[in-house]
Amino acid sequence: MTPDTHDHDHVHVQVGPRPAARNVPAHLLALREVDFTGSVVVSSAPGGTIHLEHGLITAIETPGAPTAETLLLKSGRIGQADWTAAETAASSAGAASSTGIGDLGAALVAQGSIGAAELEAVCASAVFDGAFALVLSPPGAWETVGTAPPAGLALRPGIEPKRLFEETARRTALLTRAWGPPGELARTRIRPAAGVSGVGGVDGVGGVGGVGGGALPGPAAVRIPARHREILAAATGRRTARDIGFALGRGVFAVLLDLVRMDARQLLHREPAAAVPMAPSVAPRTAPGEPLPADGGQPLPRRVPGARNPAHGPRAERAGEP
Repeated sequence: MTPDTHDHDHVHVQVGPRPAARNVPAHLLALREVDFTGSVVVSSAPGGTIHLEHGLITAIETPGAPTAETLLLKSGRIGQADWTAAETAASSAGAASSTGIGDLGAALVAQGSIGAAELEAVCASAVFDGAFALVLSPPGAWETVGTAPPAGLALRPGIEPKRLFEETARRTALLTRAWGPPGELARTRIRPAAGVSGVGGVDGVGGVGGVGGGALPGPAAVRIPARHREILAAATGRRTARDIGFALGRGVFAVLLDLVRMDARQLLHREPAAAVPMAPSVAPRTAPGEPLPADGGQPLPRRVPGARNPAHGPRAERAGEP
């Protein structure tokens, strides 16, 4: 990679002599070798910022996927009043520290809004989901920023780049087997199928899971989980999986998995996806139609003390979140 340019009001750095990186993953691996702290700004559609501490990835902020903050607030896991109080506490603590930067996550845990293990799980979920969202967009340029503000909520100590790439490839392959190119599904605007509504009976009580005006055809004529009914209510015909994820406080990958399941049950109408060139897939191309993992999800991952570190082995599609 050629040395970074100075076209923004940041300090751009070339971290030691090394061969030019051919893509962002190779660049992140090179930064891991030198324990780089800072960020990598990816300029694609939608692009985003990858935050690193000592070469480990602590957060990814992209318009393509909800951050940990969005997951917590939009899902209702933390109320706005508690969030504002934690921001105030973190700001005060930061002003008194040598770095001048407060720790919002520590403040949320200290005031009892969320447990440390659960917060770690949510932050890891957001990192993996952000990486997945980035590979759905066309490849673009990147720049390395040596002095950049840290993410509002960060996963510490962070995720190894290689582990992140493996999980992103696994998710891409899973959706490719179950449906087809995930980028196409991600760009598709969704609305309920004719005769289906996001409001109505609860899991088969008082109607067929939110069916209006008669029974659903074929395999869809079974009860609809509450999580799927919420997606139906949010699916206006103008929203993509990304839009629905932001509206409900769920990861894009988790929403895409649900859309595949719902589509198989004839619950959805898919508007044609816009023709946008997508990045080359990192997933092996196999025949569509392979069954998805068992569906027994929760809106957000819940981790208990002693459970496996989500940064090293997520199986979030089982919990409804990446």
